[in-house]
Amino acid sequence: YQRRVREAVVSTQSTGSSGINAEYGEGIRRALRVRSTCNVATFSMLVLSPAIVLYKDADHLLKNHLTQAKEKGASSWLTALPLKRLNYILNKQEFQDGVHLRYGWQIKGMPSLCSCGKKNSVYHTLDCKLGGYVSMRHDAIRDTVAYFLREAKCKDVRTEPSLLPVNAENFSKQTNTQDEARLDVSAVGVYAPFERTFFDVRVTHPNCETNVYKSPDQVYKEHEKAKKDLYEQRILESEKGSFTPLIFTTSGGMGPLCTILVKRISRRIAEEKKEAIAQVTNHIRTRLRFALLKSTLIALRGIRGKADKNYTSIEEISFNLIPQRNSYEIP
Repeated sequence: YQRRVREAVVSTQSTGSSGINAEYGEGIRRALRVRSTCNVATFSMLVLSPAIVLYKDADHLLKNHLTQAKEKGASSWLTALPLKRLNYILNKQEFQDGVHLRYGWQIKGMPSLCSCGKKNSVYHTLDCKLGGYVSMRHDAIRDTVAYFLREAKCKDVRTEPSLLPVNAENFSKQTNTQDEARLDVSAVGVYAPFERTFFDVRVTHPNCETNVYKSPDQVYKEHEKAKKDLYEQRILESEKGSFTPLIFTTSGGMGPLCTILVKRISRRIAEEKKEAIAQVTNHIRTRLRFALLKSTLIALRGIRGKADKNYTSIEEISFNLIPQRNSYEIP
């Protein structure tokens, strides 16, 4: 028995990062064959040891992707049922692109140059604002958050609520004091009765140049602080409400304050629907994950700029197509 266990362990650990697929698969098959004679601790060692070895031998970028894949909710799209009603459906290319994004693998078929004139890459497509895909990703999360706030029976849920005008002299220099300033979502009764809470969404790419050498906790902390510097003082002093920044990453992770909100909404919906809190939480995370995933995948291969050189804008079309006539008598 001990000899068979050692053979399986050696087989799964002997490859490192090169040739990992074939020999790792063979090692797992051996582990499955001896599973009936292994206890839980021994079998867990057989399965987890190769993953630990792979993580140690990986470069910095791959370690980042593996760490991000372990965040809560980041892998929910892989285990969800393909329900058309909830838009949980991916075609073959979308699924392959999603897996390549998950592990930082090269995506084939992408143009070498972006329409904006810069060199194209996965990271550039997620940051380039040409084509409106960044706004699409942001709005998908905003609308999903507003939907679940309504499902949680919060009152007066609004999207893009405007803020009261303020005097800039009474606020710090970092605070946004523009008269037309808007936040993404607001609702009454989220954390306290009759209190209006404002939410502002930000989706960041954790593997861009500014974040690639930061841990997920550092990324969330910096972006939450940046949002608070912009709006928290104005919300507290002018709107007499509370402010919560909602930070998401394109890999499917969410910040600490966003996690607290998800738990809060899950508890209220579970009490209303008489469902288990864990199942409701998983559903909310999956909906948010698919909103991120679908909008991210569209940005990878979406057209930027005009697809047809002969394209005519609708602003240049006259809809009054009736020819001018001096007489309406039948000829």
